[in-house]
Amino acid sequence: MWLLKRKPKAPAAPWSLSDPLLRWSGHDAWTIGDACQGSCVFGATGAGKTSGSGQAIARALLRSGFGGLVLTAKPDDGQVFENYCQLEGRQDDVIRFDATGRHRYSFLDEELNRKGSGAGLTENLVLMFSTVLEIAERNGGQGGREDEGYWKRALRQLCRNLIDLLVLARGKVTIPELYRLVVSAPTSFDQIRSEEWKQQSFCFQCLAEADGKAKTDRQQRDFELVADYFMQEFPGLSDKTRSVVVSTFTSMADVLNRGILRDLFSTDTTIRPEDAFDGKIIIVDLPVKEFAEVGQFAQVLWKYCFQKAAERRDIKASNRPVFLWADEFQLFSTSNDALFQTTARSARVATVYLTQNYSNLLAAFGGEQARAQTDSLLGNLQTKVLHANGDPVINEWAAGLIGRTRQYFFSMNSSCAPTDPWQRLIGSYEDPQVTAGMSEQMDFEVQPRVFTSLRTGGPANGWKVDSIVFQGGRVFSGSGRTWLPVSFDQKGGRPLG
Repeated sequence: MWLLKRKPKAPAAPWSLSDPLLRWSGHDAWTIGDACQGSCVFGATGAGKTSGSGQAIARALLRSGFGGLVLTAKPDDGQVFENYCQLEGRQDDVIRFDATGRHRYSFLDEELNRKGSGAGLTENLVLMFSTVLEIAERNGGQGGREDEGYWKRALRQLCRNLIDLLVLARGKVTIPELYRLVVSAPTSFDQIRSEEWKQQSFCFQCLAEADGKAKTDRQQRDFELVADYFMQEFPGLSDKTRSVVVSTFTSMADVLNRGILRDLFSTDTTIRPEDAFDGKIIIVDLPVKEFAEVGQFAQVLWKYCFQKAAERRDIKASNRPVFLWADEFQLFSTSNDALFQTTARSARVATVYLTQNYSNLLAAFGGEQARAQTDSLLGNLQTKVLHANGDPVINEWAAGLIGRTRQYFFSMNSSCAPTDPWQRLIGSYEDPQVTAGMSEQMDFEVQPRVFTSLRTGGPANGWKVDSIVFQGGRVFSGSGRTWLPVSFDQKGGRPLG
């Protein structure tokens, strides 16, 4: 009789997508693959979303060796996350990108000179500006105009030509020089003919430098387009059109061109998004509640650059998973987020977003497309952790997310005809009438009111935080349903299941 030899089991690959990160219950693990499908945590202020499920998820990612990017909204967010790193032995991996200037990131220069076949493409640089501009317009209450599309295209055209001209003339791009270029561009054909303007204009100097340099055929064609734009099209625009396009660009560039942001983003580079692929935890410690729009611009830039770097990464050469963490993430959301999330799993990025409710996102996106953008983003975040909430909009949304089931409702009714004492005496009264019935209908499996009564942690609740976890395409063993009640220990930073 032949004995079959069992082949030795191959060792598991490091950071396999099937590796568990934490356990919602004794039978339900949450894996690296699950995390890389995206997560969103909802909960009212004080509901324990950050100290409950947020802490548990963050520490699980850190324990497993993830690198990551942390965005901050409140002044203590950076320190809170650094405390998590210390608890999990990752304090040496923390890099704080803050107002001290110890670390800097010249994002335009890095994009221009990075490795890869797509490096240096003007359109990639233009998209960076467009992302920041989206936040600036949102803060300014702009958008929704009938001709909005034209102004966006005109602004992108300006950015494209500014960047091309600087690259052709100087071989680098910085915010200060982009600003100098646009404010010295000709506003009339009389200026173009003026020798005084030619001597003083930084724009004309760059045109002359670019014209005198050796160029490839492609660069020559690009230069001709740039020269035509600045010497013919730009001065030929109406004063109103040109002033709107220029002021839109300069109002955005002005923030990046002064103070902290100029020092952090327009000097040199000491840290890059790619450092997270080696296990670094980059905390952008410029909280919005402290630095306002300056902090918001800085973190949106970091998020966009981090997402693009992750999409370019060669997973075969470096397969360490990374995370993108944002509490109060409505402050940092852009239209690019939903698109990024569609491929985040293949890029091994675990997106973790925390916010109070659905309405926050609607308000953040604004405009006619707000609901579509919100639904698109949330639809691509497969794990939803739902904490206590008093907002009926999010509670109805959460109940709808879990879905409806066929339910049976019983009813009973009794009636008795009125009688007087004489009828009772001679026995001529009617017997009481009792009726019963049953109806069938589709109703919420978890009623919206359930989310108003979940425990919110703190000493009054023994530091226990309740939630309902939903994961798209999954039936939990612990409940036999698509949702699972999970409680978290604020002191231990883990699920209690």
